[in-house]
Amino acid sequence: MRTTIRREVRYLRGQVAGLGQRGSEQRFEVRQIAKATLAAALAWFLADRLLPHETVWIAPATAVIMVHATVYQTLTNGVRRVCAVAAGVILAGSVGHLIGLNALSLVLVVPPALIAARWRRMGRHGTDVATTAVLMLSFGAGSQERYLLAYVVATGIGALSGAMINAMVFPPLYQRRPDEAVRRLSKEAAALLEAVAGGLRDGCDLSDLPGWQRHAARLDAHLARASTAIADGAESRRYNLRRNRVPETSDDHEGLLEAMSEIGVHIHALVRALAYAAQRQRRHADGPPWIGDEFARDYAALLDLLAQALQAQMRTADEPARLNAVISAALERAGAIQEQMTEEVSTGRLDQPHGWAVTGSLLTDAERILTILTTLHAITEIAEAADTSDTSDTVIADRSGAGVAAGRESSPAADR
Repeated sequence: MRTTIRREVRYLRGQVAGLGQRGSEQRFEVRQIAKATLAAALAWFLADRLLPHETVWIAPATAVIMVHATVYQTLTNGVRRVCAVAAGVILAGSVGHLIGLNALSLVLVVPPALIAARWRRMGRHGTDVATTAVLMLSFGAGSQERYLLAYVVATGIGALSGAMINAMVFPPLYQRRPDEAVRRLSKEAAALLEAVAGGLRDGCDLSDLPGWQRHAARLDAHLARASTAIADGAESRRYNLRRNRVPETSDDHEGLLEAMSEIGVHIHALVRALAYAAQRQRRHADGPPWIGDEFARDYAALLDLLAQALQAQMRTADEPARLNAVISAALERAGAIQEQMTEEVSTGRLDQPHGWAVTGSLLTDAERILTILTTLHAITEIAEAADTSDTSDTVIADRSGAGVAAGRESSPAADR
């Protein structure tokens, strides 16, 4: 109980602290709540003056759920919501007008309504077809054409109010969220590599293996969040009135995410290899260790370098020389470990023959992570060089054009 209370207190403190940070998620949520409130008030104001009193509540209720995280979602879901409600109303009105409310009317309404709900164009609002149709019949409104029409119009007013407020009042535009999500993913991956390195360096201590496995599982959650953040960032620019005032970033977040996804696969693999070694070692406690101390120390140093490279990759614009040095050191360390292992095989002196496959697997996964980072860094350098070249060409062209114009202005022919 105390642990739960402390966790909740920390959560509340974090939420309150986030309110004081510019561009924080907490401020965004407060702004969206205020917009949803404004949209509900606007929808009520319009519906109260245009529609029968018994249908007014539908407009603000729809407006609240239409203030989505992006303008595109608000517009598309608003259209889907209105279409779904209209389909349900038409279905209920047709059946209710013919046979009224009874068991047979529900048998005739529910199956086609659920079939329509499964149409992919309806999205998550497909179920509104069935719920609207059943509600209209249950309330006895299936034969009241005036009420059915007012219900659809009220839904449209609510959707329109939510769309107007979300599109015109601080329309959401996620510029920093994709970058922050990818950085957080990279930071978590680097932290896991450092933790594994610390255990291996300390006498090949695998006692923290369960924690490493949980940490590796959390990487998948961070990967999913980063993927969602990148998709939301791209979607937030669609139909957004602010997109022309806020230039789009040139960062290749999708390329970074793909690279981090591949790196995550190899991190999972090396943690599984260590788990297998620990399991076999427990079964054969009287035998030689599966991972030798010398390999563990060298491999820990390699993992530390990979962690540093991961962190530096997110700051290539600030520390390009730092990343080059870390990658070079990692390549040198990996080559030294491979040469040592090759020499042990060629000379026939294997200190840990039982764990040879495990150490080979560990080195392979580390080398593949290093290859991904090296490739990613090379692509980044090429892109930055191209941007620099384009900028230089533009400056030279501008200066040349200015010089030609100046020459023309000073020449007698130009005066004539």
